[in-house]
Amino acid sequence: MRPVWLRMLTPAGWALVAVVVLVLALIALGGVGFRWDPLDLAERRRAGAEARAAAAVADAAGRRLEVAAAADQARRLEQFHQQEVAVARAAARIATQARSAHDADLPLDPHRAARLAGHDRELCRLAPAVCGAATVEPAPGGDDAVRAGAPARRPDPG
Repeated sequence: MRPVWLRMLTPAGWALVAVVVLVLALIALGGVGFRWDPLDLAERRRAGAEARAAAAVADAAGRRLEVAAAADQARRLEQFHQQEVAVARAAARIATQARSAHDADLPLDPHRAARLAGHDRELCRLAPAVCGAATVEPAPGGDDAVRAGAPARRPDPG
């Protein structure tokens, strides 16, 4: 024999009891770790998060390379400017010595030619690419030395 309250339930009451039992069962199953995901939304969120993380790692690596390249470029530019200043100072010193030399107006004798050749060697040591000499040693930083192009020509006065 069924209890009185079970006999008094209408079909709507039975539906309500079924829904309450279903909700309580889902809560109990959720408490023990069961997850029902028929559309696989959790996997999609995980895949999206992994893709964003991979893109962020690649972007960070690119930024690190950019920073390293900028630092290397700044270092090379500083070396070039130092070399340019050294060449300008040597050229100014040489020009001053040549103008103030006691034999500046005389034809070249062997001592003067040797002095000019020494100054030329100093300039070529400071800037070998400017002299047009093919350097055997690599440039600082491990790059190949830049070879000089064709010498500059003076415009024809006529």
